[in-house]
Amino acid sequence: MKRKIGLALATGLALLIAGCSSQGTSGGSTGASSTAGGSTAGAPPVTGAAATTARNFNLAVKCPGVHWEKTHGWSNSQIMQQESLEEDDIPACEQWVQAQPKGYVPPPPGGAVAAKAPVPGAPPAPTPQ
Repeated sequence: MKRKIGLALATGLALLIAGCSSQGTSGGSTGASSTAGGSTAGAPPVTGAAATTARNFNLAVKCPGVHWEKTHGWSNSQIMQQESLEEDDIPACEQWVQAQPKGYVPPPPGGAVAAKAPVPGAPPAPTPQ
């Protein structure tokens, strides 16, 4: 049993070292870890569509908070500091909030199971103890 555990640990360590060494060096003048664009070899270049998707995701995440802060009298500088946004993102957030249907609730993340809707007139479900 000790032999099997030792073999498994040694194999895992060897794979870890092999995986780390295939990603290139963090410094030095070999040039193996950088491309002509200056980005690392492991990171794919960001395309226009990916940047737009990331911006839309950031707006969808931050805009409800920005809207709440605006309705509660926060200044733009306070919002920019709290939400880590640029000045031009605040009007974009207000437009995003206005474009949402009344009572909009964002969908749950992938893999989440939605709760069952209660049946009208049925007694509440017992709580587990």
